[in-house]
Amino acid sequence: MVDMSEWFAISDFPVEADDDRPLAEGLFLCEVSLPIQNPTVLIDCQDDPTRTFSLFADPEQGLVLIYRNGQSLRRIELKGALPGGVGIGRFSFWWSLELNRWRMTFGRLGHVGELKANGSDPFAVSLTDLAVICQSDSLGLRHPSVLWFGVTRGSAPPHRAPWIGLRTPIETARGPVAAGNLRIGDMVVTLDSGLVPILNIVKRRLPSRGSFAPIVLRAPFLGQMTDLLVAVDQLVLRRGPTIEYLFGEEEVLIPAGALDDGMVARRDNRFAVASGIELDLGMPEIVLADGVGLLTSGPLANQPRKALADYEVQQLRSMLTAVGGRSVA
Repeated sequence: MVDMSEWFAISDFPVEADDDRPLAEGLFLCEVSLPIQNPTVLIDCQDDPTRTFSLFADPEQGLVLIYRNGQSLRRIELKGALPGGVGIGRFSFWWSLELNRWRMTFGRLGHVGELKANGSDPFAVSLTDLAVICQSDSLGLRHPSVLWFGVTRGSAPPHRAPWIGLRTPIETARGPVAAGNLRIGDMVVTLDSGLVPILNIVKRRLPSRGSFAPIVLRAPFLGQMTDLLVAVDQLVLRRGPTIEYLFGEEEVLIPAGALDDGMVARRDNRFAVASGIELDLGMPEIVLADGVGLLTSGPLANQPRKALADYEVQQLRSMLTAVGGRSVA
């Protein structure tokens, strides 16, 4: 089993580290609810008067990131009007001490165009800083519009890969097994290939809020007996006469996030961090979780069913609503 955790720290999740050395490279990400209508202090963290980390937003002027460590005070600006409209905005600040560069961006997810700035002579936070910045906000030092923030190891946000919650029951040769208890070599039941061995299991740990918030598929709307936790990008198998009528397919794959209507499925943002696994069966296969088909990872070109785009799912939901339906089954 491979641990693919890509995060130094995630807000409200303990950082067990005491290392004051600056991180050589990192990417600070923060997602907020839009629109931001007034000049706002999004984050204001002060460990003591000599150590501060603050992020300010002005809808007309842009954003300012301030970092103080001892006698050193750095202020980096991202100038421009912030995007309007309802949605999720993502702020990012990347630094590399080796390359002596920094990059800052802000944009509305799902929409083209974003504010950008870059330069040299970056500042770098330490694990000690992150332990303070990411601790639970008991002093009200975050604006309510802040959904989550964290620091990842790469220069770009980790891909929102599909994954299955640790307690989700997966059908195997020996019966249902919680996904977190599966092991390499276990034989899992697949819809198309019968019993297939697990070649690899990748552990995922991601933010559980904002655009990364996982989806609870609620019982019994998809035919299951228990609620199932999956990634927002997890593809779910659906069938039925309406699907065949609209798409000319007996079965299709639907992103779990597109099922979110508060009834059939809903986002789960109760916790700071979500943990799950990604199953590698060699090729994409549909495994059964309490009777619900879930597609495992693998080459997109080899998907065994047509995967619907979000706009196609909206078309399906609109039709079901018009006839009084409450599920995309």
